[in-house]
Amino acid sequence: MRTRTVLLITGIGSILLYLGLWRLSLQFNWGEGYAERPILAYLALYAALFGLYAWAAWNILKTQYDWNTLWLILILGLLFRGAILPANQIQEDDIYRYLWDGKVFAHGINPFKYSPNEVSRMKEFMIRDPASFEATYTPDQIRELTKLYQLKWASDRSLVYMERINHPAVPTIYPPMAQYVFRLVHTLKPDSIAMMRLAFFVFDLMAVAFIALTLRALGRNPNLCLVYYWCPLVIKETFNSTHLDIIGIAFLTGAIYFLVRARYYAAYFFLALSVLGKLYPAILLPLYLKRQFQSLKAKGNPPWKACALGVALFAGVVAVGYVPFVNIGRDAFEGLETFTTYWQNNDSLFALVLWFYGTVLGVSSELPVGFSYDLPSLLAKITVLIIVLAVLAYLFFRKAQQGEDADRACLGDQFVIMGLVFLLSPVQNPWYLIWVVPYLCFFPWRSWVLLTGLLGFYYLDFYFEYQDMKPLIPWIVWIEFTPFYLAFVYEFWVRGRSHETKPH
Repeated sequence: MRTRTVLLITGIGSILLYLGLWRLSLQFNWGEGYAERPILAYLALYAALFGLYAWAAWNILKTQYDWNTLWLILILGLLFRGAILPANQIQEDDIYRYLWDGKVFAHGINPFKYSPNEVSRMKEFMIRDPASFEATYTPDQIRELTKLYQLKWASDRSLVYMERINHPAVPTIYPPMAQYVFRLVHTLKPDSIAMMRLAFFVFDLMAVAFIALTLRALGRNPNLCLVYYWCPLVIKETFNSTHLDIIGIAFLTGAIYFLVRARYYAAYFFLALSVLGKLYPAILLPLYLKRQFQSLKAKGNPPWKACALGVALFAGVVAVGYVPFVNIGRDAFEGLETFTTYWQNNDSLFALVLWFYGTVLGVSSELPVGFSYDLPSLLAKITVLIIVLAVLAYLFFRKAQQGEDADRACLGDQFVIMGLVFLLSPVQNPWYLIWVVPYLCFFPWRSWVLLTGLLGFYYLDFYFEYQDMKPLIPWIVWIEFTPFYLAFVYEFWVRGRSHETKPH
């Protein structure tokens, strides 16, 4: 069967399934009917979407590039997104924080300064204990809180959306680039989920464009962008759950493109913007330095000064991005500190490391510690950090293999690090895996593609909770990850036997 025929069949089937997902989402209303939510039906639709996606990806891997096929991929991908654009969020509510942050920032107030609870309880605090209230806040802060309190009550929608913000006692954790996007969305249309999704759509287009251009620059088939653009995980978590990761991912794909094109200062600039979208791509900086150093040295040019300028550019862009927000000092990072200290969710390898310290070694969890909620958790975080840094150091210092393509090797090293960061993280939310998906266009490991489908089982957590089946919840993470780890080990072994390199 010709590739375009396969794509047309899978594309039409996917459009129908996404339309079904939209219809199904109408039964997911915030605060209502939790036990009756059709989560199992959603999982069935997601599994079907993944099956069609896997079939399309399998076929595209076996074909050569042609312009008409690329246009078909892009047009069908647009239709997938259009079908799900008006849907209700399925089991996610981060969007309400985004809309509030944008509103706060657009009115000239630092979004990192006050938690939503401080705003909501301002009047009660002021009336019940005026002395403590005036001792807690300066006159300028009282004016700002008063303004925010008025914004909360400015309309019915504003009130409802603010009351839906999760973890309202914690100030925002989202970095500067995200805040600028939120502010722009508020300026265009306040309290609009649709406008936020349209803004994310722009970044999504930017990402697929850079992926296709990078594939072409590497002499690979640009049609492989389908691995990203048709991925149900990307589409669901970006255009239904409306998670902000697409902002940083778009700039990361730009950094990858400019790195491959040897435009290193542009690569540093885009990498810095990606970090301003979400912080952890900063770990890739040493790999960018290594590639620039190799390139300049091979051409006989002195590399040290140029690399130093690259680091300065990267650091300068990040610093400039934070300038409008650090006038409150360390408080600008209060939400981030709370997140890194207490959050743990859907983790697999981190849970095993934590079990080793807490259960096998019997480390006491009652001792006071910093940067974590107990000592076993702190030791687990230190352990996974050492592992990631050790692998990064190995990749940084390892010599190129004979005949190895330097650009492909650098991309492979990035794939290793970003994949490892995800697998070892205390928080393995499904949308965090989207950061790895662009690399699958260059290194289409089937085990990792499989993982994008398996992570759909994450939503079983809600189903078991609503049906009062909580003893089953701890098993969900192993339903998600065990098939992946088995498939990955097998695929790694097969590639090793056929003398192929690791994913680079």
